[in-house]
Amino acid sequence: MREYEAMIIAKADLPEPELSKMVSKWEAIIGTDGGQIVKKDTWGVRRLAYPIRKQTRGNYFVYDVATAQTNIHELERILKLEENVLRSMVIKLADNVNVDARRVELQKQAEAAAQRAAEAAREKAESESLGARRGRDDE
Repeated sequence: MREYEAMIIAKADLPEPELSKMVSKWEAIIGTDGGQIVKKDTWGVRRLAYPIRKQTRGNYFVYDVATAQTNIHELERILKLEENVLRSMVIKLADNVNVDARRVELQKQAEAAAQRAAEAAREKAESESLGARRGRDDE
């Protein structure tokens, strides 16, 4: 199996039932013939850099998947035909991927990012408290 990353931008004004039906359709195509979703990020509704089909906001989805090339061709075909999809892009990341090893790697990356964010927040809080103390000392 190959590893792919797919970014899909759907219309922001879709009702929740219709959006979940569309997402489950994408995931069913990916899962055909043993394909697996390694990671799924739902970014939610965001402002578009420029209007697409008179839409200024879009609902973003990012998938990291391990699946057969035929499934990706089918997914791309469905995305082109779906009127509620504003844009989509699928890129190949790797050939012959081990899904379990990739999940562990992504988990470690997420933990490291969370740790860095916590350290940055702690340093910011410390610098703000030092700045507040300096302000009182100067008076």
